[in-house]
Amino acid sequence: MRCYSHLPDDEREQIGLLKAAGHSIGAIAQATGRPKSTVSRELSRNRLPSGRCSPPRAAGACQLRRRREAAIERDRALRTFVRDRLAEGWTPEQIPAG
Repeated sequence: MRCYSHLPDDEREQIGLLKAAGHSIGAIAQATGRPKSTVSRELSRNRLPSGRCSPPRAAGACQLRRRREAAIERDRALRTFVRDRLAEGWTPEQIPAG
């Protein structure tokens, strides 16, 4: 079983070009060596309003999804709670999750 890996920009470009040339998802999957579900997800997730696939937009969207902030960065109350417990000498394992 192949382990999960993100699509590199050159594969995104290849998927976009093959789709624009009219190839089916199955043919694109075979050409790239990726599962059909990966190709389908890539095409649907990064489709422009016109219906076309944009590899540069896809790469940018991927980077934004990867850069999500941690819950402790978004939630001031959680950050304060964790800081207070650490200041009291608690270990990270002792602080209840979620």
